[in-house]
Amino acid sequence: MRFRSGIGRRLVAVTAAATLLVLAGCSSNGSASIDLPAQADAPLPDDIRTRIDDAVERGMSLSAASGAIVGVWAPWAGFHLEGYGTSEFGGDRPMTPDMHFRAAATTKAMTCAVLFGLVDEGKVALDDSAGDFVNVVGIEGVTLGQLCRSTAGLANFRSSFQDEFVTNPTRPWVASELVSDGIARSGGAEPGAAYAEDDTAYVLLGMALERIGGESLAELFDRYVFDPIGMSQSSLPGARTTTLPDPAPHGYQVLNDDCASPKDLSELSPSMLGTAGGAVTTADDLKRFTQAYATGAMFSEKSTEKLWTTIPLGAEVPTWQAYGFGAFQIGPLRGQVGSIPGFSTAAFSDPESGLTVVVMLNSSSARSKLVRALALELASYAVAAPATGDGKAPETTLPWSPEQMQAESADVAVCQ
Repeated sequence: MRFRSGIGRRLVAVTAAATLLVLAGCSSNGSASIDLPAQADAPLPDDIRTRIDDAVERGMSLSAASGAIVGVWAPWAGFHLEGYGTSEFGGDRPMTPDMHFRAAATTKAMTCAVLFGLVDEGKVALDDSAGDFVNVVGIEGVTLGQLCRSTAGLANFRSSFQDEFVTNPTRPWVASELVSDGIARSGGAEPGAAYAEDDTAYVLLGMALERIGGESLAELFDRYVFDPIGMSQSSLPGARTTTLPDPAPHGYQVLNDDCASPKDLSELSPSMLGTAGGAVTTADDLKRFTQAYATGAMFSEKSTEKLWTTIPLGAEVPTWQAYGFGAFQIGPLRGQVGSIPGFSTAAFSDPESGLTVVVMLNSSSARSKLVRALALELASYAVAAPATGDGKAPETTLPWSPEQMQAESADVAVCQ
């Protein structure tokens, strides 16, 4: 173990080289072949790892997290997969990169992966009406594709229930209860007109997928997502499975600006977000999924082209940020970012160079903006890494700088 000081907290980093090499290059029993440049089997250069360490330490402090799990893979240069800090406040158990955590919004992309799998099998079409499969009033004109693309025009149930999610985290939720709230508060936006952040759409899509696929959502995730990619440590747990598989960290959220004693949200019902955020995974599994989704490894060529036909996020958002079906396109990177009480995650991959970043903070206090900024900051360090051996560094440029991402993190910080 390595101890580093800074920003008033101890940072514990686990750097067992043998473990990292195994995790970075582990094989899969899945059937999907992810077509990316071969990963250099070496650590990233020392100066790059130092910048990553400093950024993660700063992110932990700003988000009131006791620990983090970070993976950065630059195929031409090397990788960095590490646990930082401790798995709980006041404890001395180090965070390790094999720990399970809640995938949060990456679950949305997984839900869309099920949809596209069913599309490729000819069981359904993106233009099919959601109302053909779910008996819910108020979704007239909404298609399955619009639900996956976050353009259904529905309000987000999370704004109604977020406080209850935190105060009563183990309560099981029924999907129809969440969806009904979002639909009831929708303002009549035209389906398909514009992107809007929306958990309601993905929970509603999950309800439709159960009907279309004829299996439980857990079985559908296994069949179309986890098994094809070899994600052996991932699952979509049921409403009453409130604990994470071992090993796992605690998860926290600051309430009432009490950064010294954040609320422990380690036990919660994943049904509070369901197919919008309830999956459980690990850093290596999430890397595999993000790379597979970015490249379309699980889908037909036609579906992959459709998947990454993007739309703007809004008039005030830079044009280098857009949304496909179930995931963002940010510069050359594709992936998802979000939070569920107790955890914030971000995972992005470049389908050309293979550059991939996975970040988990065991705190949801700063929601998704901070973990997103941290992931993009780490990508900006990795993209500058020189090639090792006979490798060749890609001519990849990113439309943001580390300093810009540091400023974004500071803007949303909950603890200074």
